[in-house]
Formats: sequence, C-alpha cells, structure tokens
Amino acid sequence: MTQRFINNKMSPVERAYHYILDAILSGELEPGMRVPTEALAENLGISRMPVRDALRQLEGDGAVTIIANRGASVAQYSSEEVVEIIEMRAVLEALAARLALPRMSATEISELEHLHWRMQNVSQDLTAWIAAHDDFHNYLTACSKRPLLIQQSQRLRLMLRPYFRSYYAESKELEITGLEHQSLVDAVKAGDPEDLERKVRAHVRQNVETIAKLA
Repeated sequence: MTQRFINNKMSPVERAYHYILDAILSGELEPGMRVPTEALAENLGISRMPVRDALRQLEGDGAVTIIANRGASVAQYSSEEVVEIIEMRAVLEALAARLALPRMSATEISELEHLHWRMQNVSQDLTAWIAAHDDFHNYLTACSKRPLLIQQSQRLRLMLRPYFRSYYAESKELEITGLEHQSLVDAVKAGDPEDLERKVRAHVRQNVETIAKLA
C-alpha cells in the first residue's frame, strides 16, 4: 500500500484505522477490494493485532466487511442499498440541522463558514475536498448535541464515501456543489429551522440515482 503521513502520537490502532480510511478515501482501496493486513502492518511498523482491532472498528462503522478465514475487504453495497443509505442519511442530517439551529451562535456560524471556505480552498484536490466536505457536514450535525444522531450520521457518511468519490471524480461538479453548501450556510444564517431541514434533506438526496449506479 502507498506510504502516507503517519501521526506517531496516535496509538497503533488509531494509526491503522486512519491509514485504512485514508486509503478508502483516496480510492486506493475500492469497494470489494481486500485490505492487505500484513502489508499494512509492515508499512506502519506495527504488529497485526492492532490492525485487526482497527478493522473490527471499521466493520462497526460499515466501512469494512470481515469474513471468517477470508480476511477483510472494503464494504460493498448494491445500488438499492446505496439509495437506502442516502435516504437514511438525508433524514438524519436534516433532523440534526434542525435541532442544531437554536444552538448555533455567531461563533458556530463563523466556524461553519470557515469549513465552507476550506472546501472551496482545496477544490483542486478531490481527496482533500471530500475530507473537508465531511468536516462541514459533521460540524453542522455535531451542533445538534445529540450523540446518537451524530454517531449514526457519521457512520452513514463513511459507508457512502467510496461512491461519492466515484461520482465527484466522474462528474467534476465540485464548483456546483460548493454553491449548494453556500445555500446551507445562508439557510443557517436565516434562522428558519423548517427551511434548513428541507434544504439539507434535498442537498443530501441530490443525484441519488446517479450515485447508486456507480455501486
């Protein structure tokens, strides 16, 4: 596997977890591909045990599938499952945004604007853009202060990462998507919870059938 920057302050399990996630986000590991446990442990300079622990965490996140005696592979979903995951994500993130709005002061709105700016600033790097995109949505969801809702929303986004990457790589629509995120920032500033919930739901569901065809 490709050498990556490694944060040695992380535990071995954390390093393995983020290493695998980065490989999925970059497209090096695609849905259905086997995760090479031995090579990964060698690249990180750790034993296979923390790699296995990281894989179990990723399985819980829906990003990896582990089959006894066959090892781990990147989770692969059918077109119908991708549609269902996107529909669930749309409902949960829209609800989270609605709940977040009363809790968002000028400080939180300023941070959301900064995260949007960061998305635009890395628009020439697809991997960095997707990471910044997830940070934007994770932050808006986190402002709801609902731990279970936050956890489930993040899990659904991880499950969809490979398919959204394929879609953005083929469509080259980052600029248009950036304008869509500006509309979410504007909706937060306007302060209408029903309007924000409706816009987040529509935003997440956009192009759902096209994305599902990539599964």
